[in-house]
Amino acid sequence: MQNTELFSDSAYPEPLDAIVLAGTDSNPRRLIQGQNKAFLEIAGRTLVRRVVDSLLEAGTVGQVFVVGPVERLQKVLAGLPERVIIVPQAGKMLANAWQAIGASEERYRSLHGIDDPTRPLLFISSDLPLVSAVAVDDFVRRCAAVDACRSDPFSMLAGVAEEASLRSFYPGQGRAGIIRPYVHLADCRLRLANIYVGRPRTLAHQEFLQTGFDHRKAEKWKNVVGLAWRFLGQAGGIRAAWITLRLQATLLAARGQGAVYRALCRGNGRPRVEQACGTVLGGTVRIVITPYGGLSLDVDNEEDFRVLNDRFEEWSRIGPVEPRV
Repeated sequence: MQNTELFSDSAYPEPLDAIVLAGTDSNPRRLIQGQNKAFLEIAGRTLVRRVVDSLLEAGTVGQVFVVGPVERLQKVLAGLPERVIIVPQAGKMLANAWQAIGASEERYRSLHGIDDPTRPLLFISSDLPLVSAVAVDDFVRRCAAVDACRSDPFSMLAGVAEEASLRSFYPGQGRAGIIRPYVHLADCRLRLANIYVGRPRTLAHQEFLQTGFDHRKAEKWKNVVGLAWRFLGQAGGIRAAWITLRLQATLLAARGQGAVYRALCRGNGRPRVEQACGTVLGGTVRIVITPYGGLSLDVDNEEDFRVLNDRFEEWSRIGPVEPRV
């Protein structure tokens, strides 16, 4: 049952359709224990079921479109309300996303008789053990507040977690934890969360979403250089390539915390990064910080899965940490 009370103070006029990306990865190195991460179990529930259950409890979410292998999804999502719609996968991440976007648009068109390319959609990964309805509602409301400040809403509002909200998940006191690289900006350290609000039809260069996903492991120089190289063929790509390489250089310089690192950080302003991303994607982009650091802890590898499994009960009780910036 949808919690309409939670939705009552949201700035969006209607609950958002949510798109859950649960497609099978064709790269065997992306599989965990030999299978699609969406179907791993923690505390007796598959990860995709945890995500979908949280979305159903969230007051800011309406329909839930889950894209992936249909037969497996039907089994793990059995018994859920008609608000949950399973969409057959089509290939890579971007192709799968468009399958679900099309299903959402078709339903909207059948209900209203029109298309609305500016209608916001919520996108979320299927492998988030620490997701919660409260975290989802909080993020959507933050996006709505940012959108409300503009007459022309953003094409993409990208969720990020600030370092302070992730320290509770670090190793300590003889127990394993998770530490991942940050993007070092002038006023904070951030890493991508796995949640977005977007209007994908307003992006002129949608193909670069797949490029960014394919090269998202920014701690690896080959991915950084590959991403920068792809940018060079795009309008405004020189600036985006420079920002990409600069952020990677800042990450490397962070080990010493010296003068070079401080100088690089000063030039890494959020507006500069947002403008570079927007230029490449052909739309407007805004970074939105979530205080729920668990939204950035997807199951990235076998070790992550082991740690998240072992510490799930403890970590699921960790509350929000408001950003300092």
